[in-house]
Amino acid sequence: MALIISEPQTRKLIDMPTALKCLDKMFHDRAAGKVRSVPRRRLKGSEKQLNMMAAWHADYDLICLRSYAGEANTITLYNGRSGGIQAIIDMSYLSSLRTGAATGVAAKYLAPSNAKTLGVIGPGWQATFQVEAIAHACPIERVVVWGRTPKRRKAFIKQMSKIVKADWREVSSVSEAEAEADILVVSTDAATPIVHGARLKEDVLVASIGANAAVKHEVSIDLIRHMNYIVTDDLPTARIDSGDLMAACEFGILRWDSIVPLEKIVAGGVPQPRPKRIFFQSNGIADEDLAVGRYVLEQAKRKKIKMRRVAEI
Repeated sequence: MALIISEPQTRKLIDMPTALKCLDKMFHDRAAGKVRSVPRRRLKGSEKQLNMMAAWHADYDLICLRSYAGEANTITLYNGRSGGIQAIIDMSYLSSLRTGAATGVAAKYLAPSNAKTLGVIGPGWQATFQVEAIAHACPIERVVVWGRTPKRRKAFIKQMSKIVKADWREVSSVSEAEAEADILVVSTDAATPIVHGARLKEDVLVASIGANAAVKHEVSIDLIRHMNYIVTDDLPTARIDSGDLMAACEFGILRWDSIVPLEKIVAGGVPQPRPKRIFFQSNGIADEDLAVGRYVLEQAKRKKIKMRRVAEI
């Protein structure tokens, strides 16, 4: 019997602090060898593209298949022993929540001590989750925002200032955001680099969210050249999907064997003394989908919410 969990239901069953805890535990479990995963693969149709990735967790014996094409965005949770479908969950909200939470976990372990100022490049839908997650992970007091459209910047600040209590301010350029930020989040759909890092602080964490395909680029090779430490949520995925890291390796600026998986930091801590300039590349992986999806399924059962049940698929 498979359960169908809708997008409105997922919003009621998990919040950002809980998502942070789920992903923190998941990265600990990855470090302990309890998780196996398959990086994202893509299949092009006539107009739309199907994206697929999967993960399995030993403790729960659950297999998670994440797939999305156009507006269709789901995970299917399978019993690892029987193969039976346990649930199909709409990920429209959860995928953005877990992406924000992944950056929040990275910020918890990688941000400069006493980081107070968050810079946001790209004030869109995903950035709302980024800000909320980082504000839960670090003692943020100021948020500076840059986006190409002044109207969108103002709307973003108006919306998010109700959620995150801080001193909010627009800035007129990317370089101004660079100069002020202790943590700089880049969350765009850019195809060419828009952040070059010329004015970054000596102690800073830069997190790139949008460059999760070979053709996407948010930060320049020059920025990566000046980083002291590079971290990603999944190295096999980064090798085929992280446009900026792929370019840096292609040009000899970076070596794949020098990039550190986030689970190593979560389990063992940052090297001491802390590297001053750290870059985190978020890819969005099925392990993260499994972590939040399983929690939502368990909460739905515990709270006995009304769900559709499908006897046979």
